[in-house]
Amino acid sequence: MEPIKMTHMPALICGRGAVKFAATLGRKRAAVIGYTDSVEEKAREIFAGTDTEIRYIASIQREPLIGDIFDNLPALQEFQPDLILAIGGGSVMDVAKGLHLFYENPHLSFADSLKPFALPALGKKAVSVHVPTTSGTGSETSSAAVFIHPETKVKNLLLSNTLIPQYAVIDADFTDHLPLAIQIVSGLDAMCHAIESTTAANSNVFTKAIATQAALDVLDYLPDAVNMDLPEAQRLAAKEKLHMAATMAGIAITNSFTGIVHSYDHPGPAFHLPHGVVCGIMLPYAMELVGPQEEYACLARRLGYRGDRTALWQQLISHIRNLNHRLGLSDTFAGAGVDEKAYFQQVPTWAEISLAGIATKLSPANMDLEKGKRFYTRCYYGHD
Repeated sequence: MEPIKMTHMPALICGRGAVKFAATLGRKRAAVIGYTDSVEEKAREIFAGTDTEIRYIASIQREPLIGDIFDNLPALQEFQPDLILAIGGGSVMDVAKGLHLFYENPHLSFADSLKPFALPALGKKAVSVHVPTTSGTGSETSSAAVFIHPETKVKNLLLSNTLIPQYAVIDADFTDHLPLAIQIVSGLDAMCHAIESTTAANSNVFTKAIATQAALDVLDYLPDAVNMDLPEAQRLAAKEKLHMAATMAGIAITNSFTGIVHSYDHPGPAFHLPHGVVCGIMLPYAMELVGPQEEYACLARRLGYRGDRTALWQQLISHIRNLNHRLGLSDTFAGAGVDEKAYFQQVPTWAEISLAGIATKLSPANMDLEKGKRFYTRCYYGHD
């Protein structure tokens, strides 16, 4: 057996109220990146009674653009923090990673930062604490940060283990009042991370175990978390399970990577669709391309299905589609309202860009240019 290598992870601090951990680090200046001005108030509450100076640097409320780094970098450099605190979803945490990188390496160019696994170590000037407020991206544990080019709408991926935060605080208090739509799309992202991780070429016995349990927890608890007919205590318990599952899925993909959904997901930024919606639509078609796998069969058996590998693969895909329907999600981009002409004008470019992606190369789908175009066609119409 080949030696198994697990990438380092952040220190995990978990539980309701765990966010207070940030105040125990004894830092002098905390730069806060959030998604709304209320995050600044929360940060001041966290550090109340300490000597830590707080400065709110940026508020990120959409998928991050390259400019979100460099527009906010001067304020960070002027403040000279020794703690970077990100409180928010994946966009907030990705911007915090980008800011941390260029704060400590001001002479690094953005073009050079795109070289995979070639970034300098961080932590010389500041430690990073990431507090996810949604249950999906896993960015608090990941080595990746994604930034959209404002004109081409193409994703730019920063990828290096040095981007993994030093600390990840998993506090479900932040998810108690999430809007249902955000809870759904973030949960679908976590489900996609977990399921794609199981079949990635870099997966191993540990990542498969973590990813399988994360997938099961999302499939079990996401419907309860958004079911307003259930008692509040049951919904909150489900939200806490989901929050942990998203982090587990993040750990899995950091050590194994994702699959073709995450390299072919360009319709999201192009048509302003939430990433979780794109994951929910594309995942069943991606699983069809990957074909029957023992990892899918294992997950299907844990869900109570029986049969041979092919039957279990088909039942798992149906299970996921049925969940999407329960959550009000369309099976196709056409059903999601994406303009047909504009979509197919971009398919050749998307297919070419996606073919070079690391996630594509690590997927058992064995993609080529024409297969990628057909994949996009199926995701739009539901058939070739």
